[in-house]
Amino acid sequence: MDWLGRAFLFEKQVAFPGADGAIVHAELRRGSGVIGLSSATPATENNPWSDVRQGVYVTIDDVDAHHVRALSAGARIAIPPYDTPYGSREYSAFDLEGHLWGFGTYPMGSPEGEPNVFPELVYRRGVEAVDWLARAFGFTPTVQVPGPDGKPLHAEMRLGDSTVMLNLGETSQDGLAQAISVRTDDPDALFARASAEGAVVVQAPVTTHYGARCCWLRDPEGFLWGFSTYRPVLTSA
Repeated sequence: MDWLGRAFLFEKQVAFPGADGAIVHAELRRGSGVIGLSSATPATENNPWSDVRQGVYVTIDDVDAHHVRALSAGARIAIPPYDTPYGSREYSAFDLEGHLWGFGTYPMGSPEGEPNVFPELVYRRGVEAVDWLARAFGFTPTVQVPGPDGKPLHAEMRLGDSTVMLNLGETSQDGLAQAISVRTDDPDALFARASAEGAVVVQAPVTTHYGARCCWLRDPEGFLWGFSTYRPVLTSA
């Protein structure tokens, strides 16, 4: 948390330590964007979140109806709907390529403002993934960008005020299946700051063919981050 604050300018919003001093749950905020994190723990039975390093959490109103929809579309339910000790109703499911998703009423303390932090997921079966996320999880496509061969290369989907980016190629930057994309007005300044703090450079700042300025970095534990001036489309197609 300290490093993400120094290098990427996240502010600690809340942190709950466990009995052993490990972080059970924390939230870091950058502008209107919030990420959740916790200390890694040994994998435990019936808790798929202890067995993955990254997943996606989406705040929704009707957890049970969403669960029924996902189940009917063939989602593999990891944790059926349940009520948490902190007052949220939640469930978890794997998508068609194994990404772990959590859906619940917990709001993650997101302030008002333009969204600026987005999960970016890699899908090998691009067209099928877009269709499946719409049917199973209720996301609506906003953007699809074709590659040189005409096949979809990048897509964006929304559910309520949540946006997820999809990399529809076979690999992401640095070969990872999930990344965190952050919109920022000055990627070059962020890059210089993060590099000075020891971030691993994957892609130095460049201007893309679609006019955005962006860079890619890894934090000390290997998580992949993209910082870009690009603004996702915030209305459904």
